[in-house]
Parts: sequence; C-alpha cells; structure tokens
Amino acid sequence: MKKIKRKVGLIVLTIIFSGSVILNIFLWRLAVPSENIWNIHFPDANSRETYDTIHHVREAQKVSTGNGVKVGILDWGFGFEEHEGLYAGGKDFTTYGYHEDNFKHTSEHGFWMAQTLKEIAPDAEVYALGTYVPDDEDAWVDAMIEAVHWSMEQGMDILTLSHQAISGENRERFDAEIDKAVEQGIVTTFIHYDNPNNILPWGIWENGGEGYYNRKADINIFQYDYNTLFVDNYKTALKNPDFDKDYKEELCMSISSMSVVTAGFVAILKEVDDTLTPAQYGEILVETSRPVEYEGERAEHVADIGEAVRYLAHGK
Repeated sequence: MKKIKRKVGLIVLTIIFSGSVILNIFLWRLAVPSENIWNIHFPDANSRETYDTIHHVREAQKVSTGNGVKVGILDWGFGFEEHEGLYAGGKDFTTYGYHEDNFKHTSEHGFWMAQTLKEIAPDAEVYALGTYVPDDEDAWVDAMIEAVHWSMEQGMDILTLSHQAISGENRERFDAEIDKAVEQGIVTTFIHYDNPNNILPWGIWENGGEGYYNRKADINIFQYDYNTLFVDNYKTALKNPDFDKDYKEELCMSISSMSVVTAGFVAILKEVDDTLTPAQYGEILVETSRPVEYEGERAEHVADIGEAVRYLAHGK
C-alpha cells in the first residue's frame, strides 16, 4: 500500500511539475517582446456562447468542412511566412510602406481572419490577399481590384473583406470588378458593402444594419470570439492585483468579423453542392435562418449553418 501511495505521489508531483514548467514557459513567452505575437488562440476554450451554439457549426461540420473550397481574404498582417500550413497561397498587392514585410511577417488582422475561417471551415483553402492601405483609399482600392482580378484567374470560390465602407468613385470602380467576379461564380461576403451581388452580413443587433446601409443586411452573424487571448491585456492584468475578477471580456472577448464567418458558411455549403450561383448560397442562408435573442437584442435572420446543410443535402 505504501509503495502504491508513493507511486501515486510521484505521479501527482510529476503532473504538478510539468504543469508548472508549461505555465512558466507560457508566461516567459508572453514576456518576450515580439511584434508578431499580439494574441494567442485557444479553440473551444470556454463554455460561453460560441459560433457552434448560435450557428450549429459542429453539426454542419459532420457533413462538410469546406474541403477544397478556395477562400481569399482581402486584408493585411497575415504573417504569410510565419504560419506553415495555414495558407494555401496568396500574394501582396500593396506598394506602400506602412510596415516593412507586413504581409510576410506581421500576424495581425489577416491572420486573425484566417484563424476564424479555419474554425468554421477547417478544410477550406485559405488565400492571403495583401490589400489594405491605411489612410489612402485610392491605393487600397487599387490593390483590391488587382487582388480580385488575380482571384478570378486563380479560380477562387469565395472572397471576404472586413474593413470600412468604400466611397464615391472608388466604390463605382470597385463595384465593376466585383460584378465581374460574381458573374464568374465567385461568392463575396463583405461587411459595409451593400452591392446587391454581395452577401451582406450584420451582427446580432436589432436593426439589421437598416439605416447604415442602402439595403438591410441579409443575415445576422454572432460577432464574438472568446477563444483569443490578447497578450498586452494579459500582461497588464498580471501587474494589477485589483483587476476585475471577471476578466474574460477584457482579456479574451474579441470582435470577430461577420464577413469571414459567413465566408466559412458558404465554403461549407459549396462542398455539399458547388453548382449554385452566388445569389443562391445567400438565399439558402436566409431561408434557413432563425430569430435569436442575445443580450437584450433580437435579430431576425441569424444564420443556422446546420440547418442550411440539411436543407441543401436533403432536397432543398
């Protein structure tokens, strides 16, 4: 019996020691300054509302994971050369000096978008399209037009964008390129872009974008990702003994792009049936949506990708 107790004790000590080492390595890594580490991602890290509970993603993934579907993300900060296996391809279309090697080595907004897409459609092929030019809309739209044209040549299936609205003449010339892409069969899921050929997502908020766009948004998307830890916030919390005990929202809650979640949903549908038009994928998401109440808001057309897959797979 004593030998058994000693063995159990050694096992417990080993587990505690190993856990301590892992924790110290983790904290040490946080302390190392690096422009490439601004968040740490923990898939399925908590039990709060998630994409799965709101949109029934796991149910849909039993049937489809977006296998072989090409999704292009128009963005910046991909860390393109830092994340082996994440990107199937891509190209930087910018010619600006916002950040040296931003496309290749900085893991920020584009990287975050790619992570979210992989949560929704883990087997989709992610393409990094470096396009964003801050404070220069003309150059930004130039880069996006080039990226859309390149995407058509590469046989992209879906394009997604999560940035501010485009104005004036830039909107007109961007519309012309997007209309060509949609005519070729590319599905677009852009926020803040009310082109009638675009599947327009909105958050789980009551007005559905009415008054913000020239048309009401098509579907409502759960906008929070609780699985991302913000490194700077975490370091600040460690130094502050009076930091609010309920720190999840300060440290882990991040606003995720409704556009890339929608792109993941379309990728799931396209694996099931890739013969539909871009408009038909949007129609299925709307037809299978449902009203949801969340934190005092009611949204009428919250996407249910589980139901959408059933609808598409079993005779529309």
